[in-house]
Amino acid sequence: MLRFIGGALKGKVLDGGDGLGKSRGYKIVLTSDRTLMSEYGGGIFLGFSACVPKGVVPDFVYFNFFCPSVRVGLRGEVEAAPCGLRRVEAALLEYGFDEDEVIVAHPEYLDWVVGPDTKVLGVNETDPLGIGPATTTFTELLGGEAYMAVKFREVVFNRTVRKYGPKIIVGGPGAWQLEPEDVRYELGLDCVVIGEAEEIIGPLCEKAVRGEPLPGVVHGTVVPPEKVPNIRHPTICGLVEISRGCGRGCDFCEPTLAKLRSFPIEKILKDVEVNIRSGRQPILHAEDVLRYGAKSFMPEKEKVLKLFKAVRSVPGVEHIGMSHFALSSVAAAPDLIEELTPIIGADEKRWASGQTGVETGSPRMIRMHMRGKVKPFKPEEWPDVVVRAFEILSENNWVPCATLIIGLPGETEKDVELTID
Repeated sequence: MLRFIGGALKGKVLDGGDGLGKSRGYKIVLTSDRTLMSEYGGGIFLGFSACVPKGVVPDFVYFNFFCPSVRVGLRGEVEAAPCGLRRVEAALLEYGFDEDEVIVAHPEYLDWVVGPDTKVLGVNETDPLGIGPATTTFTELLGGEAYMAVKFREVVFNRTVRKYGPKIIVGGPGAWQLEPEDVRYELGLDCVVIGEAEEIIGPLCEKAVRGEPLPGVVHGTVVPPEKVPNIRHPTICGLVEISRGCGRGCDFCEPTLAKLRSFPIEKILKDVEVNIRSGRQPILHAEDVLRYGAKSFMPEKEKVLKLFKAVRSVPGVEHIGMSHFALSSVAAAPDLIEELTPIIGADEKRWASGQTGVETGSPRMIRMHMRGKVKPFKPEEWPDVVVRAFEILSENNWVPCATLIIGLPGETEKDVELTID
């Protein structure tokens, strides 16, 4: 049974511990920057606060109220970790590494887990340089540098990491920022993995353990859903992948360029059960949860309902959250929203939420940069689709968090006025 200590106890030695860290270090240490090692008080979208520049609020306030740490075990392991990091952990264990060779550690406890036997430091990052769209929105308005970038450097320049010199492998949604050779050299990175890592991380770590040189940049393979390993331990906020890719092809969004691939329900339920055992209600994650199992841009209602009913039937599941859904899917399948509402446990007292994208109110911008976003509708119908979708969501006690993009290439004052309208 795991025993945990508070994330604020960095550096303290607790009485009665049965192995505080590992004296010679774990062979493979996996971590993320401190902003990703939080469940944000149960509000996953408060994670956007990591995009805020350091110094806007005192660090004590930010890391104790906006971004409190996940609990940390007596070995320095985290109770919950980002979903991508848990996939990598599972892939390494399936590849053949032992449980006592791999640890998913808190970034503030690297001194406990890195030592002379450590051969790999694997880091999962969302925005390592602080140049992502959400981050630059804040930094350009408020100045300064985002917490994500600051905390990423603290990981790769950690004193103990530099002392023992394990190979540093970085992946995750923001890995593209680290592809240029001069950036990798400045940060002392040995390898950057861009894309899906499950099929390549085992061989990469095996090379590192043997002391062999690593390629500077590796592009991951598209992993078939049935070959994606199930997580072994809980994820942040109980996040559970149900599909990858999107296929809508928006110019500004990498996941939309990938074909939609949905996971088998049996695989999804296993991940739900892992999180339920730790007391975490599931948040189903996809670029558009309403298109689970779809072969086109139209939601396939029966497949979506079958999935949500199966998840709700797992013992311990009381309600179901969602990460993202598309307004065009809402407008195309209003009956699906109505039928999903009682299944996910939403009502007037407990509303459902998720992230969605308005991006623009201009049909011209839609045609230029995101024609697939509106399908099965036409670009000129987009303003009406947005209004109708929000009406449907409101009628069913769904309150989405919506994004807008200002400054798209070719945007004119008229396009901005249409967005405001």
